[in-house]
Amino acid sequence: MISHWFIPEEKSAIRPERLSKNSLWHKVSFLHDQDTTYSQGDLLIISFDKVMAHRIKKNLYQFSTTPSQALRVVDCGTFAQRQPEGILPLLKEIRESGAMVLLLGAPPGFMRLQVEGIRMASIVRESNLDDDVHFRHCQPGTLFQYIGTQRHLVSETQLNVEGHLRLSDLREDLSLAEPCIRDSDIMIFNCDSLSASEAGFLTGMSGSGLTVIEACQLFRYAGAAQSLFSAGIYGYAQELDDSGMLGNAIAQMIWYLLEGSTLREDPEKSHLTQYHVQSKDHEHALLFYKSELSGRWWIENKVGRKVPCSYQDYRKACEEDYSELIIKSVLG
Repeated sequence: MISHWFIPEEKSAIRPERLSKNSLWHKVSFLHDQDTTYSQGDLLIISFDKVMAHRIKKNLYQFSTTPSQALRVVDCGTFAQRQPEGILPLLKEIRESGAMVLLLGAPPGFMRLQVEGIRMASIVRESNLDDDVHFRHCQPGTLFQYIGTQRHLVSETQLNVEGHLRLSDLREDLSLAEPCIRDSDIMIFNCDSLSASEAGFLTGMSGSGLTVIEACQLFRYAGAAQSLFSAGIYGYAQELDDSGMLGNAIAQMIWYLLEGSTLREDPEKSHLTQYHVQSKDHEHALLFYKSELSGRWWIENKVGRKVPCSYQDYRKACEEDYSELIIKSVLG
């Protein structure tokens, strides 16, 4: 049992007596309750900052209950140790169980501690070149995708280090982010990726950024990602959120992550239609797969793993205009 790692949530502070019978509150399990365990198909909410997490959960638990097939919520409470790296063995144990974790209020440097040959999607307005170089040096197998970066905050040098999905590209087609998130082990959401108007005009926020609706859709993609083990929310300071708008927005994102989990799909078990794309410049054919259930796409890489991709990747390959994903996964 892992409950000794956490300080329990104060249920009375959420005032459950005021919540509707159809609210998510009545579907949440609390780790410190008798006989509560976790297993595959659960979402464990782990807090590092009690006050911050309470602001978010008070909003989340009043929302309507999620579909019956969605991940079950297990509220673990607040991590009891002062040193955040102490939780790493526990996260490994949870991952091996097949459960998923949602980290609320982790310190900014915690992202660095999670890197161990993983695939990470970071929703952020600007990437950190120092982190990029550090990660690539210490963990060569680690792959990164930055989603929602803003060109005026990202240098040419940074753009050459790792893949970027710019905010302007997402505005044209938000679904471009779906394969990136679906192929990740960890997703990190930085609150500075939202626009100031959407966040309640908090100090330090930019006038440009994602809308709450767009962020909720990205979290829905995360919920539907079969391989995603961890999602983290960074950069929320409840003392600056006088209106409560940002706390409510984050709660909405978590709700849509739960709803998205009903759409999970294992490509090794789904009925897939195979498409061959032969290139005159390469000896072997590119093998694409489309799910007849969801319409999602994959491409088989050099070692036989099905890598999530988009219909646009397939269409471009048919015209021998290969996307960055295909070049890195198959042709590189």
